[in-house]
Amino acid sequence: MPRVLFLLILCCFVGNRSAIAQGYQEVLVPFYTESIKIAYSTSMLEVAVPEIKDELLVGYFEELSKTDYGTYINSIRQIGKVFQLNDWLTYQLVRESLQVIDAKASNAKVELLSWFILSNLGFDTRLAYLEENIFLFVHTIDEVFESPMIEDHGRPFINLTSINRGSAQQQALYLLNYHPNPEGRPFSFDLTKLPSFRPAEKEVKVQFNAGGEPVTMTLKVDENIKKLMASYPIIKEEAYMNIPFSTPLASSLLPELQKRIEQKSEWEAVSIIASFTRSAFQYKDDKDFFGCSKPMAAEEVFLHPYSDCEDRSALFYRLVKELLELPMVVIAYPDHLTIGVALPAIQPGAFYHKGKTYYICDPTGPVNSTKIGVVPQGYEHKPFRILMASE
Repeated sequence: MPRVLFLLILCCFVGNRSAIAQGYQEVLVPFYTESIKIAYSTSMLEVAVPEIKDELLVGYFEELSKTDYGTYINSIRQIGKVFQLNDWLTYQLVRESLQVIDAKASNAKVELLSWFILSNLGFDTRLAYLEENIFLFVHTIDEVFESPMIEDHGRPFINLTSINRGSAQQQALYLLNYHPNPEGRPFSFDLTKLPSFRPAEKEVKVQFNAGGEPVTMTLKVDENIKKLMASYPIIKEEAYMNIPFSTPLASSLLPELQKRIEQKSEWEAVSIIASFTRSAFQYKDDKDFFGCSKPMAAEEVFLHPYSDCEDRSALFYRLVKELLELPMVVIAYPDHLTIGVALPAIQPGAFYHKGKTYYICDPTGPVNSTKIGVVPQGYEHKPFRILMASE
């Protein structure tokens, strides 16, 4: 049974019956594993969608500004705080709730209302159009790939409408010369904290070789992560390293691995973790499995049948960070991603970065091997760069 979030918005609901009688409504919006109650004023929906002409679009925004849109804005803000929603999830909630509030709304109306709402949530937005199609842009300073971008007044803007539709096509669009919130904050795709939804728990079994000892573990994962990342735009590779485990996975996986590395040296512990990421999962390149590039958060490795070097690197990075807290670097070869770990200099093959000694500990292979501190086969003489470092 899904939970229902009951939000008491005092400014709007001094008396619930009278508030509803005066044009206030509530809806339940299915959102991941939650059923969220959102309050709004019907006056926000009564402004007619105009023809797609510059002066009429500006007039539509100004007419919406005269309605009691604050009721809806307050609901969205409070829900965001309760569930720890980042900006992308907030945008998703805005779109999905608008479609529930007005099930017959056209795509143009949803985009126009989303434009108005995001502007009033504090973002710097732009509106563009092509014939009858409306596109919502928002200013961001994040690196996002395979998503249409524009630049206006020296600031980058990303096309949220195209991301939501799963389109990476860059189009020539008419840009509305109207800036409702030009000092608005940048829209962030940061996901260093997961939303606090009720977990959609799933049990998975993994097997790996822990230094010659076969190990089977029964773990719990949260399928919310798979759904969340399925609609997420592609962010920079190193950002996936900072996406944490869900509570079910952290509480089932980390204690099991901790038992395996207790009383071990740092070299031995890192070797066991490397063996886990190398041998517990099936390898397949993104393009062979998904048909396109699909970087994963660490937990997704447990939720998909296949994973590749980027995905294993995210998982290895999270495990070393959670279990050992050793400094690491994310290493990018032209066609391979791997991890370097700061370890005692007890064998050849080290490299130095900002005064620390690092060894490459490839999370992808060889399968069933615990050997670390060597460059992956075939990459011995290839150049690499450091994408990020953790201290």
